[in-house]
Amino acid sequence: MSRRNLTLSQAQELARQAGINPNDPDQIARVARARGVSEEQIQEWLIDLRLNNRGDTSGTGLEDLSGNLTSSDDIILSASTDQDSVPNTTTSKDTSGLEYFGYNIFSDTPDPFKPRTVGPVGDGYVVGPEDQLRLTVWGATEFQYELQVDVEGRILIPNIGMVTVAGQRLSNLRESLKVRLGKSYSGLLKDPPTIFIDLTVTRLRPIQLFVLGEVKNPGGYSFTHNSTIFNVLYGVGGPKISGSLRDVRIIREGKQVASIDLYELLLNGTDNQNIPLLNNDRIFIPPRESTVSVQGQIRRPAIYEMKPDEGLSQLIEFAGGVKSEAYGDRFQISRVIPIEQREDPSFARQIIDYPLKEVLSGEREVKLFDQDKVRMFKISEVSDDYVQIAGLVNQPGIYELSEKIRTIRDLILAADSLRDDAFLGRAILTRTNDDSTTTVFSVDLQAIIENEGSSQNITLQKRDQLQVFRNTVELIDQRYVNITGEVSKPGRYKYSENMSLEDLILKAGGFTEAAYIGDAEITRTEKTTSKNMLTSKLTHELTSDSEKKDDFYSVEHFWPILDNAKTFDLQHRDQVYIRRNPRFNEQRFISIEGEVEFAGTYTILSENERLSTVIERAGGLTREAYAAGARLFRGDREVIINLRELLQGDRTQEIFVKSGDSIWVPQIPNTVLVTGNVALDGFIKFKPDERLTYYLDQAGGMQQDSYKYVQLTQANGAIYQVRRKGWFKQNPKVEDGARINVIYELPEPESEKQSAGEILQKSVATLTSALTIIILAERAFN
Repeated sequence: MSRRNLTLSQAQELARQAGINPNDPDQIARVARARGVSEEQIQEWLIDLRLNNRGDTSGTGLEDLSGNLTSSDDIILSASTDQDSVPNTTTSKDTSGLEYFGYNIFSDTPDPFKPRTVGPVGDGYVVGPEDQLRLTVWGATEFQYELQVDVEGRILIPNIGMVTVAGQRLSNLRESLKVRLGKSYSGLLKDPPTIFIDLTVTRLRPIQLFVLGEVKNPGGYSFTHNSTIFNVLYGVGGPKISGSLRDVRIIREGKQVASIDLYELLLNGTDNQNIPLLNNDRIFIPPRESTVSVQGQIRRPAIYEMKPDEGLSQLIEFAGGVKSEAYGDRFQISRVIPIEQREDPSFARQIIDYPLKEVLSGEREVKLFDQDKVRMFKISEVSDDYVQIAGLVNQPGIYELSEKIRTIRDLILAADSLRDDAFLGRAILTRTNDDSTTTVFSVDLQAIIENEGSSQNITLQKRDQLQVFRNTVELIDQRYVNITGEVSKPGRYKYSENMSLEDLILKAGGFTEAAYIGDAEITRTEKTTSKNMLTSKLTHELTSDSEKKDDFYSVEHFWPILDNAKTFDLQHRDQVYIRRNPRFNEQRFISIEGEVEFAGTYTILSENERLSTVIERAGGLTREAYAAGARLFRGDREVIINLRELLQGDRTQEIFVKSGDSIWVPQIPNTVLVTGNVALDGFIKFKPDERLTYYLDQAGGMQQDSYKYVQLTQANGAIYQVRRKGWFKQNPKVEDGARINVIYELPEPESEKQSAGEILQKSVATLTSALTIIILAERAFN
């Protein structure tokens, strides 16, 4: 059992071989600790073991407020006979077979949602009693201690003494310990330091919470400080079916501080309402207030909890929307009649029909009440007392065959009449006979419209279908206008007679904030006065007040602009362009991270904002900052800068920042990386004024098959090729944080190697040329 990274099943098998009960968590933990298994590994085994042994009697059950507080790791969901308290596939349904939405997610506790007693915490974490800290020191002196914070908020550091740590943020505590230990280890405070320190939290203190109300296991529990409301509810088995998922309350010091709607998580996957929990918080689940069911042609039939201000539109959204086969003209609500309104005590419900299309389009909202039952019908479930009209009418669709709709003319008028581009010469009426065969009639719409008593105005029968065609002879088909520029939905739109610029702007969703509201430009295809002109350009004034033409667009300008736009009539193929206001600029941002006082995102204040002003706005560099290693990234490229010389007053190093720039200022590295074709690849301690060869020697020198150039990357990202052979070989100074890369040179193929004679011949020729140059130079000077 001393092996690391064992799974629970492997650990149980080893325990069985050792004669230990593999299902007893106490025995497994005791033996594992004796054999050196880490506490973190043991805790993982115990969590998995206790979840596997649900209902076991080995001391892993829940305890209520009358006993000691239990840990979140000790919470076990034991079997229960209370049907209302166990949300599973059988108990979470009503008599109609519909499931109560959301409760079955708590029927099991997935591992990712279990609160952990170990894990990383941020620098803002406030240390307190019962926390376990790990102090690590390395460099010239190395040691590591596991330190428990006692009830008085202190830790005992060997050779240092007692130190009070409770109430301090982790980042501040690191700095104070660095100063405290610096009295004994001076290398911590040197510049650059020779000893380094780190402090982390290895085990978190628990907080005590009370879960009350309509939950399976009300009582007091102990969780880690980083637990969320969802961790807690998962840990205790979740709310009962009778409990609310829409109003989970957090009570703190006798006052309600939050009401959390779990539907945000269940439907949208978001937990924006998540509130940090504090010691002694009360989590209260009240009874569910209003319950509405929906079934039929809906994507997620279920029973939902509704708030008082939510209606049918919200219910449809919860249920994932209606199916494509839903009947649009009617849906039904079965509603409980209030006791005081019941004329006959034996009839407690009433049936109410509403038009579904009006709800889906937003024209109508239907209020819901507790115990309402909503049913969405399928097309085949409704009566066949209908007729249908399709094609070139303003409101095509299905209509009820009634006293108001008896003839073809009645049906056309019910569909808000014919469209302008409808063909009046002929329409087709298709009739479905009782034996499912069809009969087709050709009718003259012109005669029907002009004379209601015409023989062409046929009396309709059930399931008749009228098709009205487009007039592709008398009218231009697919007439359009275009609008581009600063509107919400630029594009091509259908043109209709008497269409104005106002109509087009409304179809395009109105203006963007960047729109120039002075005027609009329209280009029109028409007969021009010059053969060289292709189109005519027109300008229409949108803002009458000359002083407001350059204003940024806002809602207060909307209606005056539309009043002016209404006076301009559009024509087929007009192109409308809403220009951008040249004075409008969205805010642009840059980010600066690393060793500055106030890292973060900053707005660019002017067109030519300088890098130095951004550093100044960020509070300047910290004491640990390494200015020479600062990097500036612009998109996927790096801009080489020298921040150190810039801050020292060299204005030639200044640069204008641009939107999207990111600046990184590192800590002093105090090392140089030597890599590539060297004997020892790794970091070398930086020494001021040392040159390239010093670091190559420290890395054991270059190998024989190294290239003639060495690549030197300085801390600011500038890359140089350093020649290492010949008369002009180089040996530059190396900056702190630089990288030296010795490149491996592939050997020449055997066929390309030169013979000794060829090498000698070329060497003699080179030497002769050099001597000739020297002789000529001496003669010239003499």
